[in-house]
Amino acid sequence: MDAGKVVQILLKYKLVDESTAVRIREEVKRANKSPYKVVQELGLMTEEQLLKILAREFKVQIAEVGDDTLDAALIQAVPREFCEKYEVFPLRRKGRVLFVAMADPTRWDIIDNLRFLTNLSVEPLLMNPDKINQLIVKAYGEKSEVSEMVRELSETSEVEDLTVVEEKEEEEILDPTAVAKDSAIQRFALTLLREAIEKKASDIHIEPYEKKMRIRLRIDGTLREIEPPPFKYARGIVSVIKIMSNLKIEERRLPQDGHLKIADKMGKVIDFRVSTLPVKHGEKVVLRILDKSSLTLDLKKLGFEPDSLQKFETAIKRPYGMILVTGPTGSGKTTTLYSALSILNDPGVNIMTAEDPVEFEFEGINQVQVREEIGLTFASALRSFLRQDPDIIMVGEIRDGETASIAVKAALTGHLVLSTLHTNDAPSAIARLVDMGIPPYLIADSLILIMAQRLVRRLCPQCKKPIQPSDEKLRVVGLDRSFIAGKVVYGEGDTNCDLCRGARYKGREGIYEVMYVTPSIREMILEGRAIHEIREKARDEGMLTLREAALLKFQKGITSLEEVIRVTMEG
Repeated sequence: MDAGKVVQILLKYKLVDESTAVRIREEVKRANKSPYKVVQELGLMTEEQLLKILAREFKVQIAEVGDDTLDAALIQAVPREFCEKYEVFPLRRKGRVLFVAMADPTRWDIIDNLRFLTNLSVEPLLMNPDKINQLIVKAYGEKSEVSEMVRELSETSEVEDLTVVEEKEEEEILDPTAVAKDSAIQRFALTLLREAIEKKASDIHIEPYEKKMRIRLRIDGTLREIEPPPFKYARGIVSVIKIMSNLKIEERRLPQDGHLKIADKMGKVIDFRVSTLPVKHGEKVVLRILDKSSLTLDLKKLGFEPDSLQKFETAIKRPYGMILVTGPTGSGKTTTLYSALSILNDPGVNIMTAEDPVEFEFEGINQVQVREEIGLTFASALRSFLRQDPDIIMVGEIRDGETASIAVKAALTGHLVLSTLHTNDAPSAIARLVDMGIPPYLIADSLILIMAQRLVRRLCPQCKKPIQPSDEKLRVVGLDRSFIAGKVVYGEGDTNCDLCRGARYKGREGIYEVMYVTPSIREMILEGRAIHEIREKARDEGMLTLREAALLKFQKGITSLEEVIRVTMEG
């Protein structure tokens, strides 16, 4: 909305003086902000107060945004460029009436254009232009270099023939110019990969549907949709990625796995692990970004509470025994194990790992890629390790009784063994090993420590807001108000924050449930005591549960209560 129009209305109602009006105009122009934001930042009034004044002046209603805001048919009918240029958004349709959010509902020329575009009557509603922009991003995806490439593809009249890149040696880095020099499709693929790196995404999902393609980036554990290219290019984009990954582009009936390397904007080489999967309307592609520079290997920076960190560091310095890290996929287990190995990595010890896949390479560590299709399983790799004079063994995952049995025996014969299991909490790992056929006396003798972990999103430091949580929400997590007495706790901030791009969170860190196998717990394992009894004993001895560890993050202002509830539902 034009700042001059807002200022004139404020002057009309004597809500600002001339000097303040000049200041508003100058700040809008200098910082390229909306007058709404400037008025709020100057402390003149809230957004709600300003909207009420403008709505009364313009004789319109204030737009209300509900969960049903995004109407796919309306979004398709009103182009993104129109919405951005004129600060409008098609909210909903009722019969032959289209309700449109507008920053300036007095613009009858825009309303006439909307009538022409949609063939509907138009009812304008007032909305903050910053909120309109958020809706545009939500509906059409974030504006970015990928969006510009989408524009380019949309303007191309015919699908270009793909320029097939000559097959490269597996280790060779693809020259981006060789891949992208001829085809807009190929340039789009490279732009997408580089933008994902820049946004610190962990994965890219490319998904074909009957009449559209969807592209999502996983950032801080959450998938976020971005603007897709025209549907006619869907197969071409998948083919380009398969070519770059040395996969068979003619094979569309079976899943394939590969990898590729590209240089980012700064010239740094980044690895991608690529997986294709046949789905009903084509092939879904997921690319995992393996950026070693983004890997945090300092245990002190992962989010441990001091006592939990001390227990874990003590455990990994033991000469033999087994350490288990448990949690679902994507909970940070590999990072924790790599961090431990980086501490233990020394010329005086022989470290061997069996991984599926080997995500990051480390000098001084012998890493084996498990390949079950040729018989190189975790169990067979582990057997071979024991003939290679190892001091420390890391097994990517204990999936079956055979692997568990060999790992336990290795831990009992002078080796330090680190591995992962899929269990909900630390004590449940004992039951899992028993289910795999490991006798309790071997579990008790071999285990040093079991640790369960999850990742919570950190509140954006720029936009997080002090809050007073309701008694009901505190009860959900088993708290009363005394837990936050005298402390400032925070909740989610603004969806128009520049730092977090409206996500309200930025980055993640771990929460840890660390159970050291003390003599009393070892005795309970030998006796075959119930898991809930072992859990209570561990808590008596100082173990924080996952929920308790997460609540400490909330108490310190690191994360929100909603995030605690989301991540520790089972706790």
